Amino acid sequence: MPRPQEIAVLEVNGLKFDDWETVQVWKDWAESFSHFQFTAAERDTLVTTAAGKVPLWQKLQFKPDDACSITLGGQLAITGFIETRQVAYDAYQHGVMLIGKSLTANAAKSSVDTKTGNFDNKNIVQVANEVVAPYGVGIKVVGSPDLTPFPKLQNNPGELVWDFLERIARPRGVVMGSDAFGNFLLIGEHTGAVVTELVEGVNIKSCQCTINHEHVYSEHDVRGQHAASDDNSGTNASELKCIVNGMSSRMFSKLITPAEQPVKTQGEVCNRAKYEAIWHNGTNVTATITVYGWLRDNQALWEPGDDVHVYSPMAMLDMPMKIQRATFTQDRQSGTLTKLDVVAPWGLRDNLGWDVRHPNQPGGQVRSEATPTSL
Repeated sequence: MPRPQEIAVLEVNGLKFDDWETVQVWKDWAESFSHFQFTAAERDTLVTTAAGKVPLWQKLQFKPDDACSITLGGQLAITGFIETRQVAYDAYQHGVMLIGKSLTANAAKSSVDTKTGNFDNKNIVQVANEVVAPYGVGIKVVGSPDLTPFPKLQNNPGELVWDFLERIARPRGVVMGSDAFGNFLLIGEHTGAVVTELVEGVNIKSCQCTINHEHVYSEHDVRGQHAASDDNSGTNASELKCIVNGMSSRMFSKLITPAEQPVKTQGEVCNRAKYEAIWHNGTNVTATITVYGWLRDNQALWEPGDDVHVYSPMAMLDMPMKIQRATFTQDRQSGTLTKLDVVAPWGLRDNLGWDVRHPNQPGGQVRSEATPTSL
């Protein structure tokens, strides 16, 4: 008999089912949706429902588009819908697999559809709220995103909601994400707090760590332009350029990035270069850490977006890291586990453990080649 903290419950239309062969739940902080997959085998038993006892197989007549909620260890993990039902059987065994997603998935795959398609002089929060309004999902702001209005902004015909929002988020230094309860996230600059420790030889079952400088650059050069005016024309308007230091290295490398949107000021170009440096250097340390159980400190689910301190001399880690993805699994072979994909916090706009003002850190030194600006 599983312990209460190891029971996964799928509830659909008032019916609750917890007799699973395998459980997999993925909660992703920097993706457009979270998702799940359950498998069950037919058994000749009766189960209790609000209407009385029914055969197990009758209770599993869940189908695509059914709204559902998932709890793990008594904690709400996802509200969403079933997208796929697969049944397999032969003369000896019957089985069913249910696959589903959190509520943001349908909005993410839908096209932007507003009356005008024009978002001039609106900031990213205003644009996001307008774009998702037809699809019944919310916008949740994390930290302090750059609210500089876009002077000129339109969506491309047929452009998907997620693609459009992710495109306009980059020049504002915003990371697009979602929670598991029907909200898109606009993740701006913030400083998290460590909620627990992950320690080699104590609560880490296994760890795979990568320190990689493949996408690290010495310099980030962003170039943009804005509409000419009587007091600002020629190259001052058409050839804006800003260079920001990346991570120091023995070997020089440089990345030139064109601004995705027309800009209004030189400061926007420099901010875009700073964000590019931060994101690229946020990929230099990643780890996948597996722990026993689903609950952190036997109290709450491991949550994407939380900060943890990782101490693992074997992996050369002694630093705060941010959970980007939590994968909850259960099967007969491995038991109940949580796999945590953790990243350097600054890759997700978290300043914890990192001084962005230091000249050797990305975004620390700025060199403009147009109207001077300070950051």
